[in-house]
Amino acid sequence: MTTITEGRILLGSLVGGRSMVTKVDTKTLHSIGEAADICNVSRKTLRFYEELGLLIPDHVSPKNGYRYYSEDTVMLIPVLKYYKQMGFHLQEMTGISDTTDYFFHQRNFLTKLDVLRKEEERIQNCHESVSDWVGLLNEGTMAMENKMSSISLKYIDHDYYYFLEQDFEYDYKKSIINIEWTNYLEAAESEITGPVILAFDDYHLKARGLSQKATVVQKPVRNSKFLLPRCDFGGQMFVCMYHLGDQQEIADKYYLLEQWSKDHGYIIGPNSYERYVIDYWSTQDTNKFVTEIMLPVTKI
Repeated sequence: MTTITEGRILLGSLVGGRSMVTKVDTKTLHSIGEAADICNVSRKTLRFYEELGLLIPDHVSPKNGYRYYSEDTVMLIPVLKYYKQMGFHLQEMTGISDTTDYFFHQRNFLTKLDVLRKEEERIQNCHESVSDWVGLLNEGTMAMENKMSSISLKYIDHDYYYFLEQDFEYDYKKSIINIEWTNYLEAAESEITGPVILAFDDYHLKARGLSQKATVVQKPVRNSKFLLPRCDFGGQMFVCMYHLGDQQEIADKYYLLEQWSKDHGYIIGPNSYERYVIDYWSTQDTNKFVTEIMLPVTKI
């Protein structure tokens, strides 16, 4: 006789110790096409679910391979679709149709929540990095189009940045597309965002082409693991000026900043920062580079 066990129709009865196949009334079942139409999925999807063991037909015709589904089996399809909406991969749905224990779902959900939290953090980091880069491109474009070269005072909010002191040879491309820095961050699974900033201990030496050391400084993303040491940045006034074009020609801007500070009653330095707004990360055309020079200032 035909019996139902674990969502499947078992066909057959024992006669003289042998199993005898009986006919199935497929009129009480849904064909694969009907099941697909009812739940707004494709036949290919239902076959794929079957391959993964997620949705097994209640009857497969031995003559033509046609698949048939009971009402209860069809009702599993919305459950699978909702699991998919929640971010579960199909491979993570194994066992959904076989359990009567709702704690199975609870365990699944708690595990998935942890995965989704990590994915949410990853997406937030990506969004922050892309948004910051767009902001730099907009800033650089405005500076270039308006030939911004005036000197201004700015207050920079205090923050903590990753940093690494390195040898400096006035090879700006090497210092900006910085392989050592990238490897240093990757080794600690630490991510950064925003512009590359080079810090110099003495702006006089930097302007005269005599600096031998520079510290690369960059902001951690919001969800960084913060496994690396960080340095203070900001929390004070800076006198700032854009340099448009090749960084090799930046020295004269330091002298302009120095003279402006003297004329307006400020003490500057001794350290300086170069903030690379548009650089080798965005273009290889040095004529389109935009660099902001930043010198800490104190009113006399």
